[in-house]
Amino acid sequence: MRKVLFAGLILAAVAIGFRRAACATEPTLGIENLGHVGIGVTDLPRALHFYEGTLGLTETFRLNRPDGSPRLVYLHIPHSRTFVELFPAAKGEPPAHLPPVYHFGFFVKNLQATLHGLSARGYPIPAGAYAKAAKPAADGTFLYFIFDPDGNRIELSQINPDSYQGKVLRHEP
Repeated sequence: MRKVLFAGLILAAVAIGFRRAACATEPTLGIENLGHVGIGVTDLPRALHFYEGTLGLTETFRLNRPDGSPRLVYLHIPHSRTFVELFPAAKGEPPAHLPPVYHFGFFVKNLQATLHGLSARGYPIPAGAYAKAAKPAADGTFLYFIFDPDGNRIELSQINPDSYQGKVLRHEP
């Protein structure tokens, strides 16, 4: 119930933000859409059964820890540009280590331009952020995390054609 409520709040906030942005004279920093929600899970097989078997999402890739266990499992909502990331607790890690909603992510047109736009609007961007955001992440995207005033993590991602997400989206109608 908490996850559904949080997802609903995110979608409502995005809708309000888009309405406000449409009325504003400034651009929306290149945010295109909600890209994904990252969810902490205590039992990965049970979670996959639900998200794939019950909801019909499709696993697109995994990123593993050095010991080979999954660090995250990326699922695609068919016929959309939206994904769900599942973050299983590591072996020996208490399940409460990960919050139920780990973060949510916006896809942006150009991550560097978005970071410069945030800085121009007064958001504190550390000196090394631009260089860090210029290096491809493990999934092939360019990404950078920011935080809202309550400390919620927001991932800003630029999809590249050769990123895992880009390869999935190439085959979408």
